[in-house]
Amino acid sequence: MVGESSDPDDHHGALYALDAADGSVRWAVGLDERTNSLAIDDRRIYASGDSVRAYSRTDGSVEWTLPVDTTKFAGDDLALAGRRLYVTDEETVYGVNTASGTIVWHRTLGERLTSPAVCGNCVYVGRVSGDRGLDRTVFALGARTGRIGWEHDLVPPSASEANLVGPPVVANGRVYLRTTAGGEEDVLRAPVYGLVSLDRATGGDERVISSTYAGFDLHPIAAGGGRIYTTAVDFTSVSGLAVRDSDGTGGWTIYGDDGDGDVHVSTAPTVAGDVLYVGSDSSRFGIETDGLYAIDAATGAVLSTLDLAVIGAPVVVDGTVYARSGEGLHAIREPSVEM
Repeated sequence: MVGESSDPDDHHGALYALDAADGSVRWAVGLDERTNSLAIDDRRIYASGDSVRAYSRTDGSVEWTLPVDTTKFAGDDLALAGRRLYVTDEETVYGVNTASGTIVWHRTLGERLTSPAVCGNCVYVGRVSGDRGLDRTVFALGARTGRIGWEHDLVPPSASEANLVGPPVVANGRVYLRTTAGGEEDVLRAPVYGLVSLDRATGGDERVISSTYAGFDLHPIAAGGGRIYTTAVDFTSVSGLAVRDSDGTGGWTIYGDDGDGDVHVSTAPTVAGDVLYVGSDSSRFGIETDGLYAIDAATGAVLSTLDLAVIGAPVVVDGTVYARSGEGLHAIREPSVEM
């Protein structure tokens, strides 16, 4: 198990490799620069931030460094598939050889790009441009060549400002993107989020999965089991967890606030089989409840709750849920839907 941690004596923290069975430290290396997110394969650990770096899984030594700055992203800015790593900076998508760190191809698309997502032979990325971000385009690039397979201009929003949040998610033959729009139409003066999906193969058949929830803490979406999962928190401390079928119909929604509701949300969702995991941290947006929740993905029923201030989306590997808090990394046995 590999994780990145902050150290009060080191501004950029350290990278740790822990034994999955007992949590003992196998090795640790200091980080000399900011780190946004990690990706791991059978040989290396890849980190993004001030640059893109590859560390050996054996001892944490740096194998290569690529001077591509991804610090504009909050996280989830690396896409790994086979022996290729895909990353974006402000204007360019890069396909990188994982063994050497050399750039196999790059494609400059201009303006503000989202993080990439890779599925099959394609890399998907969104672009926001134009006055107040009202021009939004989705691209499918060849994973081996970087050539543009298709591009699609999303229907402009009616509000006065717009954005795309987080990387695309590819599932159920569709490409899903988190959208925001804010302006005079929003009485809360907060971004109103929604979901847009396109046909994965052609970029056509644009569908809007609408939502009326407004929020400032907007997280990337997750997909699994034919459903789409998303969370948000607004300035009034109301948190929302929305689940919809892949076509935008059905599903369920949980709202929590300071006076009502049992589930308070401040992390992105993680889906593993039939269970959805999401966490909350009382330091985020005034939410007063700490918790790690295991929720039946089909019905929204809460299977179990652990009193833990969770930082970042949980990770599920081989029946174990790993969650970060201010105290460190926690390994929790995954509950069953039959509970």
